[in-house]
Amino acid sequence: MELVEPHSTILVLNSSFEPLHFTNWKRAIILLFKQKAKLISKRIIRLVNYVRIPFSHGKNTYPTRTLIYKRDNYECQYCGTKKNLTIDHIIPRSRGGNNSWENLVACCVSCNLKKGNKSLNETDMKLRSVPKAPYSKISLDIEKTNVSEWKEYLFH
Repeated sequence: MELVEPHSTILVLNSSFEPLHFTNWKRAIILLFKQKAKLISKRIIRLVNYVRIPFSHGKNTYPTRTLIYKRDNYECQYCGTKKNLTIDHIIPRSRGGNNSWENLVACCVSCNLKKGNKSLNETDMKLRSVPKAPYSKISLDIEKTNVSEWKEYLFH
């Protein structure tokens, strides 16, 4: 009998094939043996019974440093470097900028110092992409994963 891949992270799908969360391989085996889930592949299980979850759009998820870095591919959103990253407020806090998904980007220390408390219009700096809230935390994780079979379950 084929089971989940040992020592791996397993994607848990609702009975409707909607991604719910990730679990460890031991918990996945328990769910399979208790017949609460069915095996889809070595890295994916699907719950037998539907779990009702409240709708949670990314705007309801607070943008943490880790999530901002993940969304921005661990790259400075001004120059593209992957070294010495920090977080930049596009509209500086000193000018009323907030801590929203749309106002926070990953930024290297040198670009952050260069921009200072100026707006983008006052500098010659341009964003490499428009920052936005992810649909949900799990969709962000699936979007940024290197496990290709999980990407089939990415809904937008």
